Amino acid sequence: MSEISPGHSGSTAQMGFASRAAEPVRSHFVYDGRLGELYWIFIKNILLMIVTLSIWRFWGKTRIRRYLWSRTSLAGDRFEYTGTGGELFVGFLIVMITYVLGSIGIQAIGIALEPGSPVLIVLQLGVSFLILYLVFVAQYAAQRYRLTRTLWRGISGGMTGSAWKWGLKGMWFSILSLLSLTLAWPWAQMRLLSDRINHSYFGDAKASATLKSANVYGAYFVSLAVFLVTFLIVGGFAGSIYALMKLGGIASAQMEGPGSNPEMVAAFLPVLVILIAYVFVAPIAYSFYMVAVAREVASSLELGGLRFATPITTGRLVSRYFWNIVIIVFTLGLGLPIAIHRTMLFLSHNIVLVGEIDGSEITRAELPRPKFGEGLLEAFDPGIL
Repeated sequence: MSEISPGHSGSTAQMGFASRAAEPVRSHFVYDGRLGELYWIFIKNILLMIVTLSIWRFWGKTRIRRYLWSRTSLAGDRFEYTGTGGELFVGFLIVMITYVLGSIGIQAIGIALEPGSPVLIVLQLGVSFLILYLVFVAQYAAQRYRLTRTLWRGISGGMTGSAWKWGLKGMWFSILSLLSLTLAWPWAQMRLLSDRINHSYFGDAKASATLKSANVYGAYFVSLAVFLVTFLIVGGFAGSIYALMKLGGIASAQMEGPGSNPEMVAAFLPVLVILIAYVFVAPIAYSFYMVAVAREVASSLELGGLRFATPITTGRLVSRYFWNIVIIVFTLGLGLPIAIHRTMLFLSHNIVLVGEIDGSEITRAELPRPKFGEGLLEAFDPGIL
């Protein structure tokens, strides 16, 4: 036994070492931006937007992206953003010219038709569907543009497929979701996200994912229940405010005489309460679902032999969103750089790459680059990033 024990002990140690050595390497994105530097860019952008009547915002957005990209690294190498303000501006002009010409045409048709005409009603419905369609087209096209303008180790991203076809699918799935009282939305969203991922590349490495809606439906029902219950409570509170203000307003109007409008005053505050509550309640309630989607994407996504993971939790997501909204609202928008800074730290802490990056299949490749940037997205969502 004395001869066997040392050998057995050594074998166990070797097996333990082998199992530790076989564990996949986990890499985190690193964001080392400084809030003061980001604020300086933000302040200069505001001043230049005032001088240029907001035209500078395209170049301002580009400056912020370049800073954030350059302050984000993976495996010791920083990212680079190569888009230009001119590309964003030209894309926006193309969309705006098209929009203005289309609006003039619709107005001309509306003038020629009589009010209540079935043709006018059909035209208005058609415009509504067109806007919904273009929102999805914009999302796909914007992702393609940002991927092609993102560099890491000299390698850029890219995207195949058609934004116009994906827009049709997104519009159709949205209509199905509405007809099902939103119950079909998790299934639709998993299909749409899978399409966007499976048409994405970084270098010549193709991203792939097969997202399953069954893995997120439980969280979706929890989020839906939390939202409905919370909103019913808020709605009841707003109704009580309305009743009290209406009674008080009628009594006040009798004392003040004609000219006052107690009904309008009584209705305004409850509506405001509901709108504010919606801004806070909806994203917080649906955070259970958003976390489930993030985990499903991370567990399914592959790129060039690399896999992904995320330690994201509902508490972390709610904290980021809630405090970002509080910061932006109570600083009248001047706290936006703080919210951006917090979001970048949040993303870097909650995205993990699993596998050997240096041994991955990611190499250089050139996919077609769109000439102009995000024009449709600018029209529907003129955000800071």
